[in-house]
Amino acid sequence: MAQQIKPIKRSKELVPLSKDHHDALLLCWKIRQGLKNKIVTERIAAYVLCFFENDLMSHFCQEEELVFNLLPARDTMKLEALKQHDALNRIHMSLKNQTGTKSEEELLHQFEQELNDHIRFEERELFPYIEKNADPILFKESGKQIEELHQRHECFVWEDEFWTTKK
Repeated sequence: MAQQIKPIKRSKELVPLSKDHHDALLLCWKIRQGLKNKIVTERIAAYVLCFFENDLMSHFCQEEELVFNLLPARDTMKLEALKQHDALNRIHMSLKNQTGTKSEEELLHQFEQELNDHIRFEERELFPYIEKNADPILFKESGKQIEELHQRHECFVWEDEFWTTKK
């Protein structure tokens, strides 16, 4: 008998962030598709940079200000999430400025892997931990603020669907 995967039940306060995570996992898939299909890395990197600057930066800020701060300053789960955000920010800057010794393809692969791992960490470990340990009143207030921010957010349009083509 095939093993069934139970969907993660998420509190309504964190649902908008989990929806962002779905979009970010789709970004990871697009990067993998582009690299697999030998798409010119500049096309993939342009999309990653746009996605990062239009979606992920504000997502990270919301998490850091409205969710992670529900935990004590020295909480190991919080510190791990912040460390992961920092690593993704550094890769973003390397891609943007073409700095370092890694090729653009290596940076894209590293970004995809670290973002995928980060999302899995937040969804499987950090968010359940926060739901269990955060002060319920502060958690509810953070959820309201997250919802308001998501209602105002506009999606960007990207016309170069590199992930659907080969070369």
